[in-house]
Amino acid sequence: MFARTIGSLMLLTALAGCGGGGSGGSSSATGGSTAPVAPTPVVPPTPTGAPITGLSSTAVATFAAPWSMAFLPDGRLLVTERVTSRYQSGTLSIVTPQGVIASLTGLPSNYGMLDVVLHPRFSINHLIYFSFLDPGDASTPRTGAGAADTTIPPAGLAVATATLTFNAAGVGTLGDVKVIWRQTPKIVSLPGSGEPGGRLAFSPDETYLFIAAGDRQEMAPVQQLDNTLGKMIRLNADGSIPTNNPFVTRTGALPEIWTLGHRNAYGLAFDPNGRLWSSEMGPMGGDEFNLIESAGNYGWPLVSYGSAYSGGKVYTDPKPGDGFVAPATYWTPVIAPAGMIFYTGTMFGDWRGDAILTGLQSKGLVRVRLSGTTAAEVQRLSLGARIRGIAQGPDGALWVLEDAPTGRLLKLTPIF
Repeated sequence: MFARTIGSLMLLTALAGCGGGGSGGSSSATGGSTAPVAPTPVVPPTPTGAPITGLSSTAVATFAAPWSMAFLPDGRLLVTERVTSRYQSGTLSIVTPQGVIASLTGLPSNYGMLDVVLHPRFSINHLIYFSFLDPGDASTPRTGAGAADTTIPPAGLAVATATLTFNAAGVGTLGDVKVIWRQTPKIVSLPGSGEPGGRLAFSPDETYLFIAAGDRQEMAPVQQLDNTLGKMIRLNADGSIPTNNPFVTRTGALPEIWTLGHRNAYGLAFDPNGRLWSSEMGPMGGDEFNLIESAGNYGWPLVSYGSAYSGGKVYTDPKPGDGFVAPATYWTPVIAPAGMIFYTGTMFGDWRGDAILTGLQSKGLVRVRLSGTTAAEVQRLSLGARIRGIAQGPDGALWVLEDAPTGRLLKLTPIF
């Protein structure tokens, strides 16, 4: 391990008047969405002399292509990898705070591991949940933009559970691995990420598991309810479907759907008041920070603050009365949000209750403060690398994962 200091990182933006996208009701219960209010666009922040002058950064371990992490009760971390080769299996490892890595075996066949979370009662039931890209086979229909290219196999987002137990020497073993949900349909995506989403979050009452399911770079199905592309999913902890999900009784709709109209949500977390928020990648501009409410339609691809990669403003901006839930705030230029937590510790005392987002394009962290159903960026921290994942440590330190190719696990503490 080694430590380094990152100085003068804090860049502060005070943005007022950001409109909210919902009523503020908890996403662990059913509820409707309110008329959207257009938020104030986020502009790059300017220095104003924040109280924290920098961060101390300690490199703990290095991976090929880490994606997510979760702390175990004993202070070790679970770390997933989505590898760099398109059709190579991902990994799940246990890492000590000193950087010793031990890989776990017994994972299902996959094209990359994504998120990992503990069951809220892990200390009793030893259950973990993880998302991954689930390969198709010869019988899987070839659907999607890459369907004509027979060298590209179909794949889809899936979520599984497993028991994680340890022997007397502390060696971990996965057992009773069960796939509890699969995205419909599997997609043959063009070369690239395929926008799988994959973030997982348990409701504060420990009853429901939420899944952010990306659009897999398919636009037309996102506004339809007969598939789970570009949707938020709500399941019971055992993988069954809650009977009070908003579309359970709608003919032709898949009953696990909670919301629709998403592009690629790579951040998903509950705030201290029990409300669910997501950070979502836009196209060329228009990254979003959204309050997630039952039955909400978030507009993609019918509305977006972004532009097409091919050039031009081909998407209509969200506006009041259009029937879609507008983001609480958005970013143009993009930050490419890839992970998110709400900070609850004391080490960064004045951050308590704020959302901390990772940025691939912005190469650092972005701090967002809530005010009711509105939100505003208040700080950026440049870390000099694409940041994929973030977790809060037991002592309140921040742990982040650099994306490939650097792939380091870093522990961050403040310098005042």
